[in-house]
Amino acid sequence: MANIGMGVKITVEKTGQSWHTLKDWGLVIGNNDCIGEPVQETNYINIPGASCYLDTSEALTGHPVFKSRAIKIKLGGIRQRALWSNVISEIRNHIEGQVIHLSFDDDMNYYWRGRVNVVDFDRVRELGTFYLELPTADPYKYDVFASDDPWEWDPFDFEYGVIRYIGPIDINSTTSIVTPKGGMEVVPIFEIDSISSHLSVTVNGSTFNLAVGENRFPQIKVGGKEEITIQFHGNGRGTIKYRGGSL
Repeated sequence: MANIGMGVKITVEKTGQSWHTLKDWGLVIGNNDCIGEPVQETNYINIPGASCYLDTSEALTGHPVFKSRAIKIKLGGIRQRALWSNVISEIRNHIEGQVIHLSFDDDMNYYWRGRVNVVDFDRVRELGTFYLELPTADPYKYDVFASDDPWEWDPFDFEYGVIRYIGPIDINSTTSIVTPKGGMEVVPIFEIDSISSHLSVTVNGSTFNLAVGENRFPQIKVGGKEEITIQFHGNGRGTIKYRGGSL
């Protein structure tokens, strides 16, 4: 991931405006250690009289929870020496302090998310370098395509990519949907457009009633270590909306 000499696509979350560091700015990645390691939230309780600790790190969630991680990308390129101050100012005007999405050329199925700063600018003759720093990026990288986004085969990775597209569902009597496993558990939204008879959803033996509009049940999670079967009962039309992720 993030090999030297490649580029990265930067998208401002608020506006959707994007640039590619190599194609648009002529800047290449100059380091391989861009992505910091994930750090788990842990909680150990000392037990008096015992030679061990009680590990309650997963007591509330049932799965590991991770802290934000740091991302620091070194970018470099060639410009006339007198132009570099304007180049850095232009880049800062575009992205400084913004929440951005980062998609690396060798990992285009995912994006990283965090608030960015442009730091450590240096210049030696025509060669200029600086860093894009996201000190508190989200611990997971997110799927570029959510479950309700129209799928695009390019640039899909057939070895590591996960197809989560579900699309609108016509629910007749009993309809079942199997969601793929992944690295990040997420609570999906059941967006129901219409109901012609009583409509409910069952996951892992628990049943919940559905109403027209957005329905969200914290007890239902998808995208974790196992495939999840979502079973509908009744008649209607709707969409399952969620975005997967990976460490």
